[in-house]
Amino acid sequence: MSNVRASIGVGFLLGLALSLLMWVNASPAQAETVTDCQTKINVLMGQTEDATFLGKNAAQTEEGLLLKLDNASAKLAEGKNADAIQKLANFRDTVAALNTQGKINPDDANTLISGANDAIACITALETQTPTAA
Repeated sequence: MSNVRASIGVGFLLGLALSLLMWVNASPAQAETVTDCQTKINVLMGQTEDATFLGKNAAQTEEGLLLKLDNASAKLAEGKNADAIQKLANFRDTVAALNTQGKINPDDANTLISGANDAIACITALETQTPTAA
């Protein structure tokens, strides 16, 4: 009878140990970093350069949007996250207006708006992260 109890006890402890090991090794969700957010802005710059703008001021329109992204990136690098978010929101709203006016390819507009929203969400996540002890 004591061998049965010992086997059950060892099996239980082994199962508990494995469960604990799996719980400790479970990786938490990746937190966004400033570098992640800068990467999203850089990707958005490339998408903007590849977008098709229409009308006689197409080149100036593209340059203006790229300047907004440059400014957002600079604000993020300075740690002025709220300002970076505002610059990205201005970019997004400008793209939406250009789309309404027929001055950008609609598919490109959707891509740029989505990219701006992703970058905004990334920076917003920076603001809501709780610091962890070192």
